[in-house]
Amino acid sequence: MSITFQDLCPIDQTAAWMDQPFNGFSLDSRKIASGQIFIALHSFSQPEKMLQFAQSALARGALAVISEVDLALQNSIVMPDVRQLMGQWQKRYLQAIDPVHAARILAVTGTNGKTTISRLVAELLLLQHQKCAVMGTTGNGILPNLEASSHTTLDALHLQTALHEYAQQAAGFAAIEASSHGLEQGRLKGCEIEIAAYSNLSRDHLDYHGTLRAYAEAKSELFKFPTLKVAIINIDDAHADLMIAAAKANPAQPKIFSYSTIQTADYQVSDIQYSLAGAHFNLSTASGEWRVQSPLLGHFNIENLLASLISVEQAGFDLAALISTVPQLQGAPGRMQVIRDAERLFVVDYAHTPDALTQVLKTLKRHVSHQLWAVFGCGGDRDRGKRPLMTKTALQGADVAVLTSDNPRTEDPAQIFADMKADINFSGHSVHEIHDRREAIKFVVQQAQAGDIVVIAGKGHENYQEIDGVRHWFDDVVEVQSAINAQHHSTDSAYPAQ
Repeated sequence: MSITFQDLCPIDQTAAWMDQPFNGFSLDSRKIASGQIFIALHSFSQPEKMLQFAQSALARGALAVISEVDLALQNSIVMPDVRQLMGQWQKRYLQAIDPVHAARILAVTGTNGKTTISRLVAELLLLQHQKCAVMGTTGNGILPNLEASSHTTLDALHLQTALHEYAQQAAGFAAIEASSHGLEQGRLKGCEIEIAAYSNLSRDHLDYHGTLRAYAEAKSELFKFPTLKVAIINIDDAHADLMIAAAKANPAQPKIFSYSTIQTADYQVSDIQYSLAGAHFNLSTASGEWRVQSPLLGHFNIENLLASLISVEQAGFDLAALISTVPQLQGAPGRMQVIRDAERLFVVDYAHTPDALTQVLKTLKRHVSHQLWAVFGCGGDRDRGKRPLMTKTALQGADVAVLTSDNPRTEDPAQIFADMKADINFSGHSVHEIHDRREAIKFVVQQAQAGDIVVIAGKGHENYQEIDGVRHWFDDVVEVQSAINAQHHSTDSAYPAQ
């Protein structure tokens, strides 16, 4: 079936190309196909190249150019709000050429927990024999087959294309991470989000949003979607009221459900008991009370599990049946991922903000019988203000802190370490500074004793380390296991057979 731009977006402007069939949209002038419409977005890093990209797209056969600013080109129009519109255009275009039954969308936002909640939602649905796609930091695809993702929330064109492909593969549901960048930039526009959950908010991405308030406002956009039926809010978080207010102001009038581990809520947890095998707790709701056995480590994973259970229940599934499957859950890779070695525990986690690291250390402090170690770094080309806060967090929460590299990107590592140590009083603390991350991991594996828990924080699921703008293969889980194997081999070799 052929379709024209006027079919998708009737506007007052008239141009011959608007009534001609076109072959889709593209954001990349290098990959433009003949007959496509090129969308030229303003780039903060390369604003002067916008015109160059548009000219290149036309030379390669683009039917037309739609841009945010006037480029004064033939076969081009200016639409300042194109970012907010292109997701809907892409969805309509794909449905016109190949109609499918769209997946029901469950989305989650928050500083921490998005990845785990979306993954748990998909696992719970899979255990109910439902096909569910996952889109977020640890990959995109239909569980369990995920492919690496370039962004937490894809741009609107790729997001809609992926959702269409999952629907073609008969996925009935999609669990999506909604990042603050993605929400503010309109990447989710065009998504008919049915259920939205909010986990928490703490300092992050201030290099982009400027203030914590602006960051929170961006998150609250998730609860303004006109298709929203259910809003699920962690009322233990300080910014919960903002999310609730956004949901209440939504003309769609979604149902609002609260959850808590410390106060009265629609879904309330009590009597938590922790062990290295996970956690047990009571869950009270208006419809009953259950004892839940979770295999996931961490207090925050109880919160994440709650949000996931409520989301899936509100999608139409029986809560008791869902709870019975909880012991089978695995969670997201790189999120409190455990590597056990005799009487020691190594935990790889994505915690890369002061609050996330605080929560990880606070949680594991409940379990450790000897020393708690924190291995961490700070990313380059990002918020410098949080670097000394990360160090203070490690000193306060761990018995031993190891400062190492994360992703320096294009920044001088020496500057990053200087920022991490700025105005810090290390007196009375056990601290090591090992710039090479691989050597830092080898060090803690060699030094950790029985009863110790070692947290390797910051990179989680990532399988690379970015140095001088180049990504080198690096996986914390693999590095820990390799160091453990090397230690065992060394020990075995020290006692040759007689």
